[in-house]
Amino acid sequence: MEAMKVDPVVIGAGDHIVIRMPSTNSKIVCVKPNTTIGLGKFGSFQANALIGQPFGHTFEILKGGTIKPLEQQGFADTELTNANNQNINDDPQSQKLTFAEIEELKAKGLAGDVTAQEIIGSLAENNQSFAQKTEYSKSKYIQRKQRKFMKSFVPLETTVYNLSDFFFEVNPGKIRGLRADTLSQVLSLANVYSGARVLAVDDGQGLLAGALLSRIQQDGMVFGVHEGDVPNYDVLRYMNLATDMRDRLVTLAWSRLNHQMQPFTEVLPAEPSEAEQSGYERRRRGHARLARSIETFNGGEFDALVISTNYNPASVISKLEPYLGGSRMLVVYDPCKEPLLGAYAMLRQSAAFINVQLTESWLREYQVLPNRTHPLMTTSGSGGFILSAIHLAPS
Repeated sequence: MEAMKVDPVVIGAGDHIVIRMPSTNSKIVCVKPNTTIGLGKFGSFQANALIGQPFGHTFEILKGGTIKPLEQQGFADTELTNANNQNINDDPQSQKLTFAEIEELKAKGLAGDVTAQEIIGSLAENNQSFAQKTEYSKSKYIQRKQRKFMKSFVPLETTVYNLSDFFFEVNPGKIRGLRADTLSQVLSLANVYSGARVLAVDDGQGLLAGALLSRIQQDGMVFGVHEGDVPNYDVLRYMNLATDMRDRLVTLAWSRLNHQMQPFTEVLPAEPSEAEQSGYERRRRGHARLARSIETFNGGEFDALVISTNYNPASVISKLEPYLGGSRMLVVYDPCKEPLLGAYAMLRQSAAFINVQLTESWLREYQVLPNRTHPLMTTSGSGGFILSAIHLAPS
């Protein structure tokens, strides 16, 4: 049987992508045709050169703003020798090149006259202690120099995982500290499946709502309850969602939950201007959209209730619990334990919920290299807390 071929996902014009630089820092950019994408000291390149290229490849920035793919390097076994670092003194005198010569190399590198590999090779060749280092130390030395001088980058797709990882490193407050592993537990506990109708409260600027949309696919719906007149789901704009997927997100403000709709009675003048006609149509469509949202919400029987809110979780649960279907999951995330303790006690005493659990998410990252696999020395302090329970159908 012939193996199924999967076409690689390529970068399209107007897409948002995550660019990972040699320093391991990342940034989100929009690939607009006929523009230049700048990466600071790592150089700049033409956006047109990236359109049509696959995600996940490493590209080198060349002189003139062009790019070329670099060959993927695998993990080779490091040859063990008798060298050790016992007699190596970490001082500037071991480098034969003067400060002026190194600055000249840097300037040539920025201008594109010499490659990063040539700069790194020159620094290693003129380092008196380089030959005395162990193979592991040599590898670390070269990696440090690559992070400093390599003019390369890796374009990554703006998946839920990549966006969660990016914002957790750059601006965790924006997503309420929702780490990628915690987000996966939330989705698993909520039992979000293709075609599910999920009721969500997301005060993390849309990361949770976007993750739910990625799970329900084409047949489901995410109903978001938000504060203010317009939902603040800023993260969604980076996800490159198709129009039909964006239409699967229905929103309603807290102030509109108990709103009683009245018929649309506005009447146009006898001879309306173009602006009056446009405004009338816009208000009529908004009225119809609000009526549909309220009707959907009042219908209830949602397949899951997922909450990440700045309000008191107990009050939010009490407000939305009647609209959750029977034998369906309630999942509440919060970066701190204290706001969830009151909700936990309330659910334990309630006859409408069973299997109430309050858990903390914990993660330890590992470096995985031949003969050098070990936990990383630094890690995030906490991934937040998750409150979950099963909602019983009313008798």
